[in-house]
Amino acid sequence: MSAALMDVRFSDSEERIVPFPLAGQVSLVRRCASELENIHGEAALQYWKTECRALAARLKTLGCAEDAISQQVMAFQTEVQVEMMRRYSDRLAAEAQDGYRLNP
Repeated sequence: MSAALMDVRFSDSEERIVPFPLAGQVSLVRRCASELENIHGEAALQYWKTECRALAARLKTLGCAEDAISQQVMAFQTEVQVEMMRRYSDRLAAEAQDGYRLNP
């Protein structure tokens, strides 16, 4: 394994597969953000737990260390929150722009 790949520190073992960082999986981040916009309360919490646990299980299957899995899932969670804030901000800006055009 190259020195550059060892610096990624997904695990201490000699992995053959280096997973693409969860936080960089834009379509996955956007899908989760979209789902979470449409559900609330206990349903949202259960969806979120299920998604994060499935991602962690996938990384574990690939042989990633527990610390790396935790870091990956937390970075992913942050990116989903950022995406949700961006989407909300975009909606507010669009509504403000529409309101401005409707009431010159």
